[in-house]
Amino acid sequence: MTDVPLDPPSSYTLSQQPKRELSLFEQRIHAVATSPYAVLTLSVANLAALSKARKLIRGYPTVISCLGHAGIFAAAAVALQTGDIVNGSGLATVWSANWLMFNARKAFTSRRVMPMSMVGLVASIGSAYGYQYFVIDQ
Repeated sequence: MTDVPLDPPSSYTLSQQPKRELSLFEQRIHAVATSPYAVLTLSVANLAALSKARKLIRGYPTVISCLGHAGIFAAAAVALQTGDIVNGSGLATVWSANWLMFNARKAFTSRRVMPMSMVGLVASIGSAYGYQYFVIDQ
């Protein structure tokens, strides 16, 4: 008996597989993570922090970080607005994690309310998009 190698399934076959039904929790996460408005909130929050970052107030991100992350979060919102959920949620997830790696410790050591609330905002919205990308879109 010869072993015939199986061809990998084509993208057409993979896209025709039935989707599983989402739980109530996953439906709520899906509603947030397919909308561009949550990631636009992150973009606006970074632009709002720009005035404090220019004055070098302790706990706020740097000017470069504010501008760069605001632009990337806006690009993720554009991707979500055009219907590209996988790339939009992926961008929001990765760059939220990037923002947290560079700014969370600085915000918590400053013990200021606004930088710590920005950490909470980025973490919560980034985790919603991450759940969409890693769990729901599988």
